[in-house]
Amino acid sequence: MKRRYYLSSNRPNNSSVTIGQVFDKALEKAQSGARKCTTEAAKAEYIRRHANIVGVVGPPGVRKTTLSKMMVNQILKHEFLPDTEFRFFIKVKDINFNKETTLLEFLTTNSRVKVNYTEEESKALITFLHNNPNVVIFFDGLDEASTKKFAMISHVCKLDGKSKPVDIMKNLFNLTLLPKAKIVVTSRPGTMYKLHPDYRPTSIFEVLGLLEEAKNNLGTQLCGEKYPAIKKILDQQPNLAHLCYLPINFILIVFCLLSNEGSDIKTMTQVLIFSMTRFVESSHLKGEVPLDKVGAEMVKLARLAYKGLQQRKLVFEKSDFDDVELADEMVTNFFHTYVDKSSSGLRMKILEGNKRSYFTHLAWQEFYAAVYLMLFVSYREFEQLKSTFKDTQWSVVVKFMFGICNPHAYKQLKLIFPAKMIKDYEEKKKFMESMMMESLSSASGENLNRRFGWLHECNDHETSRKFEDCLPVKLYMEAPWHLHEAGDIVYALKSFTKPHKLVLRSFNTTTEVWESLLRGIHGTTSTTINPTYIFKCTKY
Repeated sequence: MKRRYYLSSNRPNNSSVTIGQVFDKALEKAQSGARKCTTEAAKAEYIRRHANIVGVVGPPGVRKTTLSKMMVNQILKHEFLPDTEFRFFIKVKDINFNKETTLLEFLTTNSRVKVNYTEEESKALITFLHNNPNVVIFFDGLDEASTKKFAMISHVCKLDGKSKPVDIMKNLFNLTLLPKAKIVVTSRPGTMYKLHPDYRPTSIFEVLGLLEEAKNNLGTQLCGEKYPAIKKILDQQPNLAHLCYLPINFILIVFCLLSNEGSDIKTMTQVLIFSMTRFVESSHLKGEVPLDKVGAEMVKLARLAYKGLQQRKLVFEKSDFDDVELADEMVTNFFHTYVDKSSSGLRMKILEGNKRSYFTHLAWQEFYAAVYLMLFVSYREFEQLKSTFKDTQWSVVVKFMFGICNPHAYKQLKLIFPAKMIKDYEEKKKFMESMMMESLSSASGENLNRRFGWLHECNDHETSRKFEDCLPVKLYMEAPWHLHEAGDIVYALKSFTKPHKLVLRSFNTTTEVWESLLRGIHGTTSTTINPTYIFKCTKY
């Protein structure tokens, strides 16, 4: 089922859930779903299957990993699932999906647990785990897996046999392997809802981002006594404020505003370009990489980011850097590097041993991949990637690509990346515009919401005119789910010169998002109507 329809039947109306309530809510939902079962045995099996696994979704940068670590911390303090005896925390991006392994090896290796048991002891331990209700497994970042096979049906794995990691994970998700364990899976929404229904959690919770109090606390930590002035700027620029519910966005935006040079920023593409430019021009980087080589090295960095996403690779080794001939100094400055000591159960950030590296945040890899696509691949190769751009795994990259279509953003990038190496930018920009306008007259629902997001990221007056000319008068859309989606709609309506009727279908959208949308469109030429669902509001 589509994400919004799925959530509409699973999401409590505007309610918050604490960490301690997650599995209680899952149990309540499982008990409710079990009513359709015809026998007591079937009811018990249904509850067991659906009460012990939960999904946690949210957009990139909302801090799903931080939430997982908070859960682990509360387990260690006996404040959450206090009876837990065995805890495994697995970063999905670190899993080698090509190597067959036993369940015990999979759990211990990927969670950095040191194991030195005999074969007989290992069998005894996995049997003990199989019957133990006090086992908790965290899978952090399902969207970062280097495989696309989660949407497929899987065979049943044996408890002590060897299987591919993707099959082990799916058999854990449906509680075939460890039927009494509790499992938490975090992911971006698109990947979670692509999971085959046999393995997808019934109870899915969405992280909605920072509350106002949390933003104020974080802003004060970042800015000290300067934060009130920064907050005033944000209050005056709703386009930026809408982005600040994500911690990563908030931190980067505040950094821009603190410099007194970021007040004209309107989109996250501009935020990342500004942050990158400041860092590249800093004395820190200049002291390590010769000025005449910075641009060429940045191209290599962008190529590595793109190749990584193509291969679904987010963790890099020395061979990957050697392949693009990236200087060691660039690795030091742009990547988080750690030593993989899985054999000894250690994971240390030092500069010796089997080093593995990844971009400091996935958003940066996606941004550099967008730069590489828009500036450095040939138009022929670019054109052949149209089907790839429609994959939800590339949705953030595509949004950044539209941001790079902005003329001012392009000029800024040419100051960092060698202009003589740029290929076919104008042709690719026209291609992106045609993708935005394609069948726009009949677009509706999430498809239209997504295009409003592209238009906003592009942030270009001429593109807005072309976009509006292709739109019908009546627009059927999903109600915005997050503040930034409300901001996308507001941006579009404010840029339009003709009246439009906006019909919104609502699936438990929060009051904060509704208020943000209605305040934003106040004074526009559009009429907002919603005759079938939650409310009807006429704009004058």
